[in-house]
Amino acid sequence: MKKHVALGILSLPLCLPWSAQAQVTVQRESIAYEGAKQIVQTCEQMAKERNWPIAIWVLDVTGQPLYFAAINGASEIGIETARLKAQTALRTGAPSENRANSMQNAIGELSTSRLDLFPIAGGIPLLKDGQVIGAVGAGGGRPENGQSVDQLCAQAGIDATFNN
Repeated sequence: MKKHVALGILSLPLCLPWSAQAQVTVQRESIAYEGAKQIVQTCEQMAKERNWPIAIWVLDVTGQPLYFAAINGASEIGIETARLKAQTALRTGAPSENRANSMQNAIGELSTSRLDLFPIAGGIPLLKDGQVIGAVGAGGGRPENGQSVDQLCAQAGIDATFNN
């Protein structure tokens, strides 16, 4: 009897890893193609009505582009800055303009530069239940009345998509 108990106790640790169901993966939600399309189309309509030259990107949670448009002759620089703003918002989980505050010290300046973050308004993370599910970046528009039209356009697209 003592031999059987001892063998059972010794074999117990060998069984535990296979018997316990540890969670080894997580599900991550991401903005869907149709949601990205709606964001861009809303911004596109707004830009056309106001004659703003804007480019807008929507990135999924992994940073891959889902939808893009260049409106009213958006420049190459506007297209590139829109992409950089979306990437910054995705990577930091905060609006791209928030990065500007970090530029006031050497560490913030260095990390912004080394991580290729773009500290200008127009990039907005897409959040669901506090989790980043993608990002929007708009670029190429000129500020009006002290406001970033890129930011206004991106936010209008987000609001139209998620507040319905």
